[in-house]
Amino acid sequence: MILRRLLPLVLFAAAISAVVAGCSRRDAGAGDEFHTTVPVIATDSSSARATASPGASATVPPGPARCTTLPADLKVGGTVVREMLVGTQTRSYRLHLPPGITSAAGLPVVLNFHGLGSSALEQELYSGLVPLSDGKGFVLVTPDGSGLPRGWGLSFLANRNNEDLDFVDALLGTLDHELCTDAARVYSTGMSNGAFFSSLLGCVRADSVAAIAPVAGIAWFDTLDCGRPMPVIAFHGNADGTVPYQGGEIFGVIPYAGAVQNIDSWAAHNGCDAGEKWKQITGHVDELSYDGCSAPTLLYTVDGGGHTWPGSISVNRLGPTTSEIDATEMIWAFFKDKSVPR
Repeated sequence: MILRRLLPLVLFAAAISAVVAGCSRRDAGAGDEFHTTVPVIATDSSSARATASPGASATVPPGPARCTTLPADLKVGGTVVREMLVGTQTRSYRLHLPPGITSAAGLPVVLNFHGLGSSALEQELYSGLVPLSDGKGFVLVTPDGSGLPRGWGLSFLANRNNEDLDFVDALLGTLDHELCTDAARVYSTGMSNGAFFSSLLGCVRADSVAAIAPVAGIAWFDTLDCGRPMPVIAFHGNADGTVPYQGGEIFGVIPYAGAVQNIDSWAAHNGCDAGEKWKQITGHVDELSYDGCSAPTLLYTVDGGGHTWPGSISVNRLGPTTSEIDATEMIWAFFKDKSVPR
């Protein structure tokens, strides 16, 4: 019965796959991809595992010298697929570096999480973040979930720990060790199930993530003690047939409070004044904001919008996609000046 109720997201993945097979958003260059050796980097919860790549070296220079140049396996202006061992699971992620750099030291990082049943490649294309990485100069990391259908664990209903959180911890540890990216400027976005997981990171990894941008699935966690005030920008269509904007049940199984109620909860967490401020910004898009916040808190509602990423390619099975706003551009504009307090 539950698998039957998961069918809409399986269809979501199939729909995205069919579309991205024939085109890419903003000419994302999906063919620019290399499977690479990963240096063995130990962290508290994982170690990176090298994949077979004849002639590649897994040697990491000690000390600060390791970040003056890029590891030989990475490609400037291109994407590599890497693996690491997290506990007993082999996990993979797509790592894209912007062009024109000789080192990634000090660059911000955007984590980009796919929806249930989708994949890192599909999310990379659907979100359109590769061209933005190239233009704005941030490191883009798009991980693959696990399980069947592939997705992100939400065991936060019981406690703060799950294997996907361990994966993120290991991933950020590896980026810090290998590339010396800016640990205070790590951001998280995602679609649907990936939006829920980005919301979770904003709660339980507030010391590692500077801001979050859930698309088609902002979540709040009454059972958890979230960290510091968290900058949030969210997007949701009010005709979403998968994650009900007004609240209800996802697949008839998972209770969902609704997009407005959840952003209200984030606003309360962020110390905002009581009272919602609504403003129409285009013919079919309304902005919800709040005064007096310790961290900016925004929701963009697409009137008639489906389970979709605003400004992306249209996927009929997911419902209408607005072109009146570009969520990808708006997300980076929101992220770029945020940092984790140190």
